[in-house]
Amino acid sequence: MLRVCIRRWPPPWELVFTAWLALVLPTIRVCAEQNPPDLAAMRHYYLDQLIYPQAYLPGKNSFLIQKMHRGDSKTLLQVTGGGSVRHIWSTWSIPGDNSDVPAPRRILMRVFVDGRSKASIAGYVDELCQAAEATGKRFVPLPAFNYQGAFNFYLPIMFSRGIRIEIEAADEVEEFYTQIDYRSEEPGQPEARLVSEESGGSLKLDYLGVLPSWQIGSRNTTRLTHTSRTLEYGKQAAEFRVSGPGMLRELSLQGDSLDDLELQVFWDDHEQADVQAPLRYLFADFKNAALESGPGRRTCYFPMPFRKRARVVLRSLTGKSGRLTVTYCLEPRQLRRDTLYFHARYAEATDTRGYEQYPVLEARGPGVFVGVNLFDSGHNHGGGDAALLDAGTSTPRVLHGICGEDYFGFAWHHFGTMTPLTGAPAHERRYRLHLENPYPFHDSIRFLFGVFARQHPKSVAFWYAAAGQGSDSHCLILDAPWKILGPVSEHTALPDSVSAGLIESVVSINEPTPLKVAWQDASMRAGFLDATYQFRHYAMTERGTGFVAGAGKMEMITWMNAKTQSTVKVVLGHDDRVLVRVNGKTLADVPARRGFGPFPLMLPLKAGWNRIAMTVYNHENVNWRWWGISLALNREQSRSLQFRSEPPGNHP
Repeated sequence: MLRVCIRRWPPPWELVFTAWLALVLPTIRVCAEQNPPDLAAMRHYYLDQLIYPQAYLPGKNSFLIQKMHRGDSKTLLQVTGGGSVRHIWSTWSIPGDNSDVPAPRRILMRVFVDGRSKASIAGYVDELCQAAEATGKRFVPLPAFNYQGAFNFYLPIMFSRGIRIEIEAADEVEEFYTQIDYRSEEPGQPEARLVSEESGGSLKLDYLGVLPSWQIGSRNTTRLTHTSRTLEYGKQAAEFRVSGPGMLRELSLQGDSLDDLELQVFWDDHEQADVQAPLRYLFADFKNAALESGPGRRTCYFPMPFRKRARVVLRSLTGKSGRLTVTYCLEPRQLRRDTLYFHARYAEATDTRGYEQYPVLEARGPGVFVGVNLFDSGHNHGGGDAALLDAGTSTPRVLHGICGEDYFGFAWHHFGTMTPLTGAPAHERRYRLHLENPYPFHDSIRFLFGVFARQHPKSVAFWYAAAGQGSDSHCLILDAPWKILGPVSEHTALPDSVSAGLIESVVSINEPTPLKVAWQDASMRAGFLDATYQFRHYAMTERGTGFVAGAGKMEMITWMNAKTQSTVKVVLGHDDRVLVRVNGKTLADVPARRGFGPFPLMLPLKAGWNRIAMTVYNHENVNWRWWGISLALNREQSRSLQFRSEPPGNHP
């Protein structure tokens, strides 16, 4: 049964339109927007564990599958070991259907858990998401978010030995999009198993085993203290301090000119602000599990622990004078040694180039990424989200989405509603909280977002970080310049010299597209070189098509200067085939793998400059054809190395 939600119509039109649907389309269920969720009741479930490090590895598979015929099938996720699926997002369309709401019962999904030959969960994607929605608040605070062609499934699917998720086309499907967020971790005690069953002609979902209810348990509020302060600001910032150890459970600001203020918070003896953002971007008009805005009032519910003191600074961005009331809820408590600090950071880019992703967050050291607010990024079929994690560890990760609105849980350009985890009141302001599956990182994180040319994006990233920003990794993650050429066809001959002129080739960008490419500068940051959007140097830098370059290859070159002849240990991160050459000699032909991961290498370097070249191929994988590599060098061996992207005078 297709579901249509009517919103924001003037009451007379809503009544007329609803009556028309009831007469003309009796098979379509019409509903008013759902009642707002009980946010206060669910914050305990979503927020309390954010302050601690997490041992699991986050994963994300994303696919755009075109022209599926009846009976076509595909594996979307295959993982061995323990873990859980935390979020499945999907949408699709069929030939001749130009509406924004996909036709029902087009895609069958089957979920096989722990090696069982029979699917534990089976049904059409839309019906599974509607069945999850029907569970209400019995299992998790937000079991589903289904809205104008976007289907979001949040019921956890636990597994201890492995999981396989497959789909099958029940009819002709022009395009099928999906993103699956999951985590891999050591299996613990037996968990409840989610199963589906047909009952009374409808699909139902339930758990076998014991699944603790999210409503069971509550915070100990007996020791909480509530304090209000009235502050004045103007040419001088307003400031106050709170003594610890303890944790701010909420921080509320009330006044008439809040959008004129910037918030800074310093935890303990930190010299740089751990929280720094204008209030208009920190809160916007959002109302979710962590942030809540109302007339003249902004409240942050992220738990904010500190050991000695918290210093809170509020300053006017325009120099205007004013007064506000600050109310905070403090829980005095001793903190575990591994407790993480809350961070929020504002960023912006004044004039995007169209072929470089917008950097929302770059951080070194261990922590947990929990979400982002994004503003004024335009329509994002120029690219979606990309989280690049831990290049300097044994588990480098790439978590790459599809397109802009998809990351926020929507589809087909839609916006206009908010949930506890995702929301888009308008295209120019959106949020996504990863509270169902935060992204732990142990060495570094770069969170990027693809944006077209001549935009002015702004963002606030939210994460928790350890007290020290250093890393105990044995690897050094590089910030190094490279030269890059591509994309070109797999059959195109690559030049030996970076001074070569234009290369003509044909590359699939939704359909075969002739391109003329030349060598370009590229930067490896935090160990990752992301070349996914490099083709926008040559085509569609502003409008784009919603597709990145398909099958092909790229050439990447850098030069390393070694003081003495040596052999350096290297961890290469990849998912597609990579051909590695050092000083013109082939070192390794690294085969493709399913999902991004490490490959150890030994780089033989001579004294002086060494030419490092990599031919990186690209085929459909599990991350929407993300195209790039990561590289980490042994820390002790590489301390004296120098890097450059231009060939030195004595280059090989």
